[in-house]
Amino acid sequence: MSTLVCAISGVAPEEPVFAPKTGQIYEKRLIEKQIQETGQCPVTKEELHEDDLCDMKVNKVVKPRPASATSIPGMLTLLQSEWDALMSETYELKTNLDTTRKQLSHALYQHDAACRVIARLLRERDAARAQVTTLQDQLSNSVPTNGSVEIHEGETGLSAQIIQRMEELAQSLAKTRKQRKFPDLSPIEEVKRFKCAQSQNTFHHKTAAGVLCVDVHKADPNRIVSGGVDCQVVLYNAQKQKKMQTMVGHSKKVTAVKLHGDKDVVVSASQDATAKVWTCGSADWTSPYTCLHTIHKHRAEVTDLSIHPLGDYLLTASLDKSWAIHDFA
Repeated sequence: MSTLVCAISGVAPEEPVFAPKTGQIYEKRLIEKQIQETGQCPVTKEELHEDDLCDMKVNKVVKPRPASATSIPGMLTLLQSEWDALMSETYELKTNLDTTRKQLSHALYQHDAACRVIARLLRERDAARAQVTTLQDQLSNSVPTNGSVEIHEGETGLSAQIIQRMEELAQSLAKTRKQRKFPDLSPIEEVKRFKCAQSQNTFHHKTAAGVLCVDVHKADPNRIVSGGVDCQVVLYNAQKQKKMQTMVGHSKKVTAVKLHGDKDVVVSASQDATAKVWTCGSADWTSPYTCLHTIHKHRAEVTDLSIHPLGDYLLTASLDKSWAIHDFA
């Protein structure tokens, strides 16, 4: 009479099951555990599910004790063997635990050293950036040793005709200025009662907050332009309380802005040693502005600018101890 043997353990199973897919007999608890872990038959490596198992109806037979367990000395020998095996396994576990602790300690030490190196490199990077910024400021504010500024190519100087036009305009304006009256000016008492009618904090980027300069159009008080720390020039419509356009082009803070009195022109000066002329492409001043020209005549921050009453000339002043007159044409 043949005996049923489990394909996994090689002993007679207590609860045998049969898998038609593989043609093997297994101990139920062993094959179910194997299916949960791998989903395969450990013998044939075929994919196997618990639904593929069929219970087998067999008479349960009590397992006979081994010959070594039929006496007290034999049972003591078995217990001693189990104890020795347990002690051996415990030693191996302790050895593995000690090795893992050493590896973890080494990894933590390496991590701490890496953090220290990164922090030191970040400090050195910040210090280097600060030195570069300082050197750039020193170079931009430096003056030639001979105390004079070189004449740039393309400078024509003030011709006699230009000087004559300026003098004639100055004389005509001087006559009117002496007789100028301002009947619409508010008295001091009324000025003291002035209150803020509008307040806008969305002109410029909040990350680089700060408005450094503002100008209002002489003929249209609703037309306002401002320059800020964020390197941008902003055109604002006070009547609509709306930002019309943001002009981007400077690489440092904008120090001065001006609106042309007769033309749709905005001029701006910056700490990047440049001045820019922005023009509108249509008759509507709210249309988009583009940079028509960038002035590179100074070696340091351009601190201020002004438009001559003639409307044809622009004056710029810089920290390099120089000033320049530019023709809009």
